[in-house]
Amino acid sequence: MKKIEDYLKLPYTVELKKEEDGSYFVSIKELPGCFSVGDTIHEAIEMIEDAKKAWITVGLEEGIPIPEPDSLDAKSYSGRFVIRVSPALHKKLSLQAKANGVSLNHHVCELLADKSSIIDTQNRMIESLMGNLRKQFFKLYTSGAGRLNVQKEDSTREWRMPSHVMDLPSPEKMRM
Repeated sequence: MKKIEDYLKLPYTVELKKEEDGSYFVSIKELPGCFSVGDTIHEAIEMIEDAKKAWITVGLEEGIPIPEPDSLDAKSYSGRFVIRVSPALHKKLSLQAKANGVSLNHHVCELLADKSSIIDTQNRMIESLMGNLRKQFFKLYTSGAGRLNVQKEDSTREWRMPSHVMDLPSPEKMRM
């Protein structure tokens, strides 16, 4: 039987997300309900380590099987990667980090977490909007408000939606 120290050495998947209020939500993918929140990335990471230890301790005491990380994920994602940037960007990021009183690594991690959260939010919004559009078009189609005109002369089909049914802005206006 493994001891708590054995489990704590395993490379569990840490998921980090910046919240709207500026705090960081962090969880362990393989340990359901194991999460914490911190004001900074550093604080969130420290707190998740405490939460992980507590989660595993209770699991062992209660005889609950402790999930282990998938070995493929652990080998594929070490948490380290090298990136090449222009000297100008390197300088800019270094100055920003210094102004914020954090290391360059910490600053870049925060920027990546912020951008990743923004992209996730945008993707969720797009999916939600697409779902709403599908529902609206289905309602329109099944209500008979839109009609399919078949012209016998040239056998072309044209779908026309009455102007009072749905007034959507042009694609150009939606991009603004």
